[in-house]
Amino acid sequence: MARMVIDRRESGKYRARYLGPDQRWRSRTFDRRIDAQRWLTNELAKVDRGDWVDPRAGRTPFVEVAERWMAGRVALRESTRARDHSYMNSLVLPRFGSRAVGSIRPSDLEAWVADLMAAGKAPATIQKAWQIAAGVLRLAVRDRLIPITPARDVTLPRIEHTEPTALTADEAMRLAEAIDPRYRALALVGAFGGLRIGELAGLQLGDFDPLRNLIRVRRGVADVRGRIVVGPPKTAKSIRTVTLPRTITEELVEHVAASGLSDPREWLFPAPEGGPIHRTAWVRRFWKPALATAELPTDLGTHVLRRSQVALLIAQGEHPKVIADRLGHTSVRTVLDVYGHLYEGADEAAAARLDAHITSRSRHAEVPGVVPWLGR
Repeated sequence: MARMVIDRRESGKYRARYLGPDQRWRSRTFDRRIDAQRWLTNELAKVDRGDWVDPRAGRTPFVEVAERWMAGRVALRESTRARDHSYMNSLVLPRFGSRAVGSIRPSDLEAWVADLMAAGKAPATIQKAWQIAAGVLRLAVRDRLIPITPARDVTLPRIEHTEPTALTADEAMRLAEAIDPRYRALALVGAFGGLRIGELAGLQLGDFDPLRNLIRVRRGVADVRGRIVVGPPKTAKSIRTVTLPRTITEELVEHVAASGLSDPREWLFPAPEGGPIHRTAWVRRFWKPALATAELPTDLGTHVLRRSQVALLIAQGEHPKVIADRLGHTSVRTVLDVYGHLYEGADEAAAARLDAHITSRSRHAEVPGVVPWLGR
């Protein structure tokens, strides 16, 4: 059987047909034979290259592809899946859920982004929603539902860089004094150990080694749709051992004694009613009042403790690799990208140290007061 056929209809038009990879005939009618031939040549070239897509596959509703995309994200943390599910349901599906995936054009996505901006959505929110929609469309390409993704050449709003807020050592101590005594040590370990709030909530007594001043980060606690989920930390690199300053170790020893903890599996910083702290409720009941008492901005999140540790380490001249390892970052670049502004002046200080080193060994005892070629 011929792979392609062009025949002339009674109407005078030309019908072009070809046998697709699925062994079904596809046809289209043209006014001119040359147009029919060009279409056939183009379609068969797609077949030969392996780029051919069944035109009917694009009728699949976007929501069906979205469900498959979400189901395939099993390797992510439960809290991350819950976040993506929320973005999908609130921002993506209301716009594209009922649309045939093959009907979505770049201009449709561009108009959607413009509408989100007009609705006052934050640039970071829009970019995350875009990433989710683009992920679904990439899956549609991979599953041979559409030939190429329309998620391209669309300008997204820029996320303006803001320097992260950090507490000074004095402010961190003031906050620790202001918070409920049950969580004084939590604030200190966060500010001087660099743990995330989920990691602090996930600490158990057995993770603390007072003789060696160590805290072992082995798990994290997250709020997922109103329930507590205990699991591994954010990344594989986040599983780490942190050496605490001796002063903080002593504070933590006092905390353990005052709390009456004895079982290695007991939570180091439990909720008042027992079990791991529920972050949302804990922030409302303990964190916000402590900020107000310490006369600190009440809009500061708990992550300020972690940022404060970075700022303190940079101020005392620690190497970025040491900081990255201490905080469980996968790359030194994260430290430099986020906290690079805190290194301002480091170049001048380095030059001054080099100058002192060179001068002590130089035959020139002092630099001339006047450089002749610069004039007086």
